[in-house]
Amino acid sequence: MNNHKLTKKLQVLLTEDEVASVNRVILNEALDTESRPISVSAWIRDLIKKELSIKSIEQQSFIKNKVKNLNNK
Repeated sequence: MNNHKLTKKLQVLLTEDEVASVNRVILNEALDTESRPISVSAWIRDLIKKELSIKSIEQQSFIKNKVKNLNNK
């Protein structure tokens, strides 16, 4: 993990079923990898990081296309 200090909190409200699903996914991943389950917080943090990296790539591509279209005018 990076040496960035974790200083901001986000709060998420989930239903009981959603919490159970998250816990089930975490436990299944731990069983699959034969490792200790990670915390819900760590799992959600990883999920957010993955989603942000995907969005970042999409945004870069979008910006690149917009610049290309402007240059072609």
